[in-house]
Amino acid sequence: MSEKDLELKALARRLMWKMGFSTRVDVQMRSYVPVRPRGSRSGYESYTDLDVLGIAFSPGFQSQRVIFDCKTTKSGSTERMFWLRGLADFFEADMAYMLRSKAVTDSARQLAGRLQLGALLPADVEEMESLHRIPLDLTTGPLSQLFNPEAIALHLERVNRTDQNLQPLMEYINFDYWVYDSYRNITQMVAHLSDVRRTLNPDNPRHLGIFFDCIWLYLVSCSRAIEYVRVTHISEVDLNLQAYLFGGQVGLREKQQLASRMRALVGEDGGVLPEWYPKLLELTGRLIRNPTLFPAALRYSEWLNYSLTSENPVSVRNAFGHSAHPTAAKLVADVAGFLVAASGIKPSFRQAARSFVIDDFISGGADHFPGQAPLPFGEVPEHGPNQAPQV
Repeated sequence: MSEKDLELKALARRLMWKMGFSTRVDVQMRSYVPVRPRGSRSGYESYTDLDVLGIAFSPGFQSQRVIFDCKTTKSGSTERMFWLRGLADFFEADMAYMLRSKAVTDSARQLAGRLQLGALLPADVEEMESLHRIPLDLTTGPLSQLFNPEAIALHLERVNRTDQNLQPLMEYINFDYWVYDSYRNITQMVAHLSDVRRTLNPDNPRHLGIFFDCIWLYLVSCSRAIEYVRVTHISEVDLNLQAYLFGGQVGLREKQQLASRMRALVGEDGGVLPEWYPKLLELTGRLIRNPTLFPAALRYSEWLNYSLTSENPVSVRNAFGHSAHPTAAKLVADVAGFLVAASGIKPSFRQAARSFVIDDFISGGADHFPGQAPLPFGEVPEHGPNQAPQV
């Protein structure tokens, strides 16, 4: 990764923020290969990587994905357009841009229109930036670190120097999350956090940064779940959230039938839902009531992951200034509370996360937030956590 590549990535990231996206730099994708030739051990093979990923949400929780391919060379840009089209289709991206520091070939620009891609130079990005005026200070305030190439390089280096005992979680975050079916990540994230609960330390800023990265990913997963619930049967959140956990109504029914057969064989009914399902239902209720604040919550999580990896972390209120929204910050704290309770990681993670997210908004020690709406349904479903209603 060259320094000029980083400058392009920082430029793409800043454009994404001005357009209302939250971002992620260097997204790696790979697959598990169980059998290798000539009797070698099983392992992983990398597909490719995304230089910059932008994610935004509509008020209906539909996610919008934009990817950037950033390179400093002109050569190969024509062939790269076909590669980028395939990557955009694989990743279900709504738009993909090829960003080059030097000239783009004429044939690449012709292909851009035909393949529905973007072919940009830095001057094009700056022109697009000028069309999006936002109240956030991205050039001189704390948030400017997100768009500094040297700071991005330092952040990526520190991410790669994570404790070896956390490698299973980091591999899930950096690789597997992006190739799993989206509904599986609702349970996979909890399971992976639970597996490293004895290692994660809330007093370690880097570990706390990883926790906020998990919150960022879980918000993305929750948006997919909520989108499913909204389009299938919004008045039956409980029932359709259960279906989403198993990939749909058919998957849920198959799990219920399997549980019934196990009950007949061993006389025990383990149910099909995880013990933490009532808490997930409660969290979903809070998120679904605040569709317009979802993008802000995602940005707060991105910022805190980045900031806590640096030596001088800055809270949401201090980084976003007057643009910080207390209810959006509360949503981040709600996801933190859910992941702590569901995974069994140290409870002090909740307090540590809260200190960077919402404590600045609370005056006089009061635990009250303006605009906090009640849930659309009961805090806990009437049926037990492992007793799913019949579909």
